[in-house]
Amino acid sequence: MTSHTRRKLRLPDQIPLNPLLDLWDQQEPEGPDATRIYEFYRSLADGKLVTTKCMTCGRVHFPPLIVCPNCNGEDLEWVEIPEEGELYAFTELKLGAPIIVEDYAPFVIAVARFGDYPENGVQISGMMFDIGYEDLEIGERVRWEIMEIEGPGDKKRYWYCFTKV
Repeated sequence: MTSHTRRKLRLPDQIPLNPLLDLWDQQEPEGPDATRIYEFYRSLADGKLVTTKCMTCGRVHFPPLIVCPNCNGEDLEWVEIPEEGELYAFTELKLGAPIIVEDYAPFVIAVARFGDYPENGVQISGMMFDIGYEDLEIGERVRWEIMEIEGPGDKKRYWYCFTKV
């Protein structure tokens, strides 16, 4: 796996996230409160983008699931998403960005396909920074990268975004 320099986003301190929407605080690796998608969040912190693959029918899903919607199978394994994919669609957000990322607007919101989509791959939406709408074309190669999100306060989380290859 290629080592990536992590982009950092800083969330405003004056706008706390609603605890019900902050999935990071809800992740338990095991026990009665375990969500069974803890591995997804742990992997982001480790610099990897992973999802689930059904061991029964072979379908790969994103976001990660605990039951396969194709065959209702519950035997799922964690798989890494290939680092490079193909740009499938995109638009540019100039106004009305969510308050947690409004300081980074304008930015591109893209849909990219990774792996052998749809049989053995995933289609994922993500943000692209430092590039304009006019600099992209459908079918171009993109790469996911993990970004570090700081705030509010001392909280630290991780998510992914795309960059043009």
